[in-house]
Amino acid sequence: MSKVKKISENVVEIDGERYVKEDSKGWLDIPELGISVEIEVHDKNKSWDKLNLKDREKELLTAEQSIWLANSKYAKQLKMDGSSSEDDFFIQQPFNLNRKNGYVAGFCMYSGYADLDSFWDSGDSGSALGVRFSRKILKGSKKNRSS
Repeated sequence: MSKVKKISENVVEIDGERYVKEDSKGWLDIPELGISVEIEVHDKNKSWDKLNLKDREKELLTAEQSIWLANSKYAKQLKMDGSSSEDDFFIQQPFNLNRKNGYVAGFCMYSGYADLDSFWDSGDSGSALGVRFSRKILKGSKKNRSS
């Protein structure tokens, strides 16, 4: 019998393995990038280490994807347009040197500007810092998953 432990609203642990509860709602297809992105940032105020993101880093947005989205027609819906300073999120570390030294990266939005930081400690957390996963769009999927 499997032992299930609720870590947070969107993360459960089953027999020591952590999983994000995902469904088709709450995701926005970005056909230009070939990905689907979670609309809401979740699991705020939890560190990279606490969320065990090392094993899921490839499911996070890259720096390039984050920049593209912040400049796209999707920015407002994803609150990457300056409308929220409470929705920062972890991204893939773009620098091997920083990864080697244990640093993690994130996308931050402030009043009037956006920023990519790549030198946070993996134990850092903050009330505005959370997770936004991405995934490849399933082939043949034409329906916008956020509807």
